[in-house]
Amino acid sequence: MPCVRPGLTQNVCLTIIYNVSSQKLKDSFINCVNVGEVCNFEASYNPTNTDLTIRVPFTLEGEVTFTDNFQSFCVTTGIDLTNTNSSKIPFF
Repeated sequence: MPCVRPGLTQNVCLTIIYNVSSQKLKDSFINCVNVGEVCNFEASYNPTNTDLTIRVPFTLEGEVTFTDNFQSFCVTTGIDLTNTNSSKIPFF
């Protein structure tokens, strides 16, 4: 009988870096937001290299299943925007 652990959550920060001049995505990545850390919804523009950087806080939800031969399987069950309590987005 497998062991299922539902209801797992993790706050993450999605960062997207887009170059406005070349109109190409330069990079994107997700970082864990640990206890005591904060990821704010924000956008910034670097006029020198024309990079637009956008950060978006998300809460990921999921579950993990362990089988009788110690294999594990993870399933994402939800992705929600994290409430940052900001009334406006700082830009530039």
